[in-house]
Amino acid sequence: MNRKFLLGLMALFVGVSSAFSTPFEQANQQFSAGDFAAAAASYQKIIADQGPDPAVYYNLGNSYQSLKQYGPAILAYERARLLTPRDPDLLANLALARKAVTAFEESGINPRLETVINHLSRNEWSWLVAGSALVLCALSILCGTVDLNARRMRHLAVGFGICAGVAIATGSTALYLRRADAVRGVVLSDQAAVRLSPFEKAESLGTAGAGRIVRLGERNGDFLYVEVPGTNLHGWLASADVAAISPADLQK
Repeated sequence: MNRKFLLGLMALFVGVSSAFSTPFEQANQQFSAGDFAAAAASYQKIIADQGPDPAVYYNLGNSYQSLKQYGPAILAYERARLLTPRDPDLLANLALARKAVTAFEESGINPRLETVINHLSRNEWSWLVAGSALVLCALSILCGTVDLNARRMRHLAVGFGICAGVAIATGSTALYLRRADAVRGVVLSDQAAVRLSPFEKAESLGTAGAGRIVRLGERNGDFLYVEVPGTNLHGWLASADVAAISPADLQK
């Protein structure tokens, strides 16, 4: 068979396959081909068009990490972690990105306690509390309408009630301790200067470093007030140099 005909047939097959592949698959193909910048742009567009997705955020983080843009990489990984907090590959890549720029978070919470409260996403903790509250309500109705004379039935009701109460207390505590999630941000640039006042020409107090986790405060024009945990550094960062880990679409 003619060689040119075979090459043309293969090109046609590739073209048809690309036409029917999803945007996510096309972005993955760009990543596999080593075009990390194009892949990152494609993943960003998918998120803008379709909303938050942990797999897309994870691949977006991998694209930025391959470009050695560690601030945006850590931001993408952290956003993915809000949705899938137990993904081992995600946690490993997040740790690698943090290590690359020594951007380790100062949480102020006992490490073991932090591991527990981050084991579930905020949505999962909320569902646990709500489900446990429903169990308690059901038990209350059951005890009020059914005569629980049988010793075994009483023990089961008490056992379920205790478990539900513990789950509510644990979940509520975890949600309380994670209330700061809404004001956590990531510094995107190495050269991002923390300034004394919210003006481009204001005195620079220092740089937080790409990938560093900061606490976000009030906005003033194109600047956000930030505090860098574990340091005395606090002041105003240009909003282009920092992004919230938990934007509105991830808090729903």
